[in-house]
Amino acid sequence: MKKRFLLASFVLLLFAISFSRCSDSIIAPENKNNLIPNPSFELNGVSSVAFWFVNMPSIVNFTNDTPPVGGNWAITIDVLWGSGNDVISTVLIPEGTHIYKFSFWSKYSNNPGYTEILLAAQDSLSQINRTIVDSESWKNYSILDTITSVSGDSLQIKLSGGFSHIAPGKTYFDLCTLELLE
Repeated sequence: MKKRFLLASFVLLLFAISFSRCSDSIIAPENKNNLIPNPSFELNGVSSVAFWFVNMPSIVNFTNDTPPVGGNWAITIDVLWGSGNDVISTVLIPEGTHIYKFSFWSKYSNNPGYTEILLAAQDSLSQINRTIVDSESWKNYSILDTITSVSGDSLQIKLSGGFSHIAPGKTYFDLCTLELLE
């Protein structure tokens, strides 16, 4: 009888602990207008690239070096001498002409990376904006763009470690937000 009570108590305790962890699914400043899921590269306090496409996982790493307003994790993307060192989030957007605000925190070590906003239409991919990371300490970047789209279009938010044939380096990213302003 005592063993059953202890087992039932243990199972109930485990259930209560696991259920209570579900409430803090993404650790980041709350922004209900953000169209990018997992803006801080963490779920339930654990590093994660969920909802992001990682082109080359071997050159994307997690770090506890985060911006002053960040959560527990950020990512680093290594410099590469070819293409493909990027992490991409794709967001479906409404048709029409709208103003979007893309913000992110970033810094680089040795060689700068960049971000791109790309419009993915039915048969094409067009660059809307490219921002070079120009700081070796954490800096907040913010870009406003007016974008005209049709039904089925999406925006790709691309984070890149940059390019170099000679020198190594990496770029840090955290707290990526995309907001539909009007």
